[in-house]
Amino acid sequence: MEKRTTPADGLEIRSLVGDLHIESRDTGAAGRTIVGYAAKFECWSEPIMGWFRERIARGAFDGCDMQDVIMCFNHRDDAILARSTSGTLRLEVDDVGLRFAFEAPHTTVGNDMLELVRRGDVSKCSFRFGVKEDVWQYADARNGLDLDERTILRFSHVVDVSLVTFPAYPATEASVRRLEARKQDWLREQATESVSRSKMESRSRKRLADLLKLKQ
Repeated sequence: MEKRTTPADGLEIRSLVGDLHIESRDTGAAGRTIVGYAAKFECWSEPIMGWFRERIARGAFDGCDMQDVIMCFNHRDDAILARSTSGTLRLEVDDVGLRFAFEAPHTTVGNDMLELVRRGDVSKCSFRFGVKEDVWQYADARNGLDLDERTILRFSHVVDVSLVTFPAYPATEASVRRLEARKQDWLREQATESVSRSKMESRSRKRLADLLKLKQ
């Protein structure tokens, strides 16, 4: 198992299906407030990029910088719907995960999103973030895992929360290469340790053989 604290240099995106709905007013009429969860704790994801799955540990948002987070559509800065600095985007970490709520603005994008969410055409949301600390368990013959497993222990910051048409995973190819490079580093370390253990065992066997010869 590999645990590492990393600089917040690579941004990643994760998506969540469902839990997106429009709150009704006290009168029972449909309102304009869209609520949902951008992330949930202790839930294994579907396979990401075909080689690992991940989950978010409770407490992962403790100390996370969420001072200036935007709500947008498809992670587009020009399709903004709300913002935490203006108070129009409300973010809350509860027992389930990272919950968001915002009132759809009376703009073209806002009205479109309200209608598309109401119809169910847009039912997914995701968030863009940096990871401060995570732990990996890489699949091998000893643990019998089919996929590598990653647990995110600490987020460094959240950049945006987004309503999305299609879910996406890592934000860029660079972020994928960064994760893959970490595994390659781990594999090299394991190979080096294996060679070292083999040499030590060989020397121990030789010393034992020499000792037996002396006793004879």
